[in-house]
Amino acid sequence: MTIQEVDVRKIKPTLDKELVFGRLFTDHMLSIDWTKEDGWESPKIIPYGPIKMATSASSLHYGISVHEGINVVENAKTGNLQAFRVQEHLGAFLDSSYHLDMPGFCTMELQECIKKLVKLEKSWINITQAPDQFYSRMVHFSTDKTLGVRTPQATKMLVMLNPVLLNSKGISLKCSYNVNKNWPLGHGQFRVSGNLGPLMPSVTDAKMNGFDDVLWLLDDYIKEMTILNIFMLQQSRYGHLELLTPPDDGCILNGVTR
Repeated sequence: MTIQEVDVRKIKPTLDKELVFGRLFTDHMLSIDWTKEDGWESPKIIPYGPIKMATSASSLHYGISVHEGINVVENAKTGNLQAFRVQEHLGAFLDSSYHLDMPGFCTMELQECIKKLVKLEKSWINITQAPDQFYSRMVHFSTDKTLGVRTPQATKMLVMLNPVLLNSKGISLKCSYNVNKNWPLGHGQFRVSGNLGPLMPSVTDAKMNGFDDVLWLLDDYIKEMTILNIFMLQQSRYGHLELLTPPDDGCILNGVTR
């Protein structure tokens, strides 16, 4: 692995409201390229920023892209950074890559690469008084320059870190109508980037009408939210509490926590 550190680091935010999902990223990111001829190149940690890619790259035209996320927090007692079931997340990332006929990789080696990135950026944890975390976003996509629906001959993997507050709140949901998120024998159980784009009109409509998200149904059966699984706590007719969740039948994105 090679590490290219930035000459000047970013000014870190001081307000909690700046630590929102998906907007702020740390100084560096992990980049790994693959080609059919040479296989995986040596991983690189480089300054976070734009990347160059051919206009004809097949990920732009055919949606050959997958993603996954891992939450990293600081242990309040030891000060060590830790994450929840990393190998399960990376295994799902690998399965999704295979689903789009992209190359496989060693999840243990990728974990070590991410660990080095996280350690390099540790100063971004606890930058305000509020509890926060790293949302580690991974993306693997085709950089094949040739148009046409075919197995990618070149891909790129990136990992970036988004400092974001740890918080929870009640949310309101609007049931989906005339649009299905997933369906039997589809692709909803994989972390395919293109799964979410077609949902934007429904999500935007829900938010414009005062809701936080959409509760996706299939034939009137509850399935999941847009990026979250759903659980229901109910009391049975025998007086016992039961925790229910929709089945993993290929029509939900089976999250690691679930």
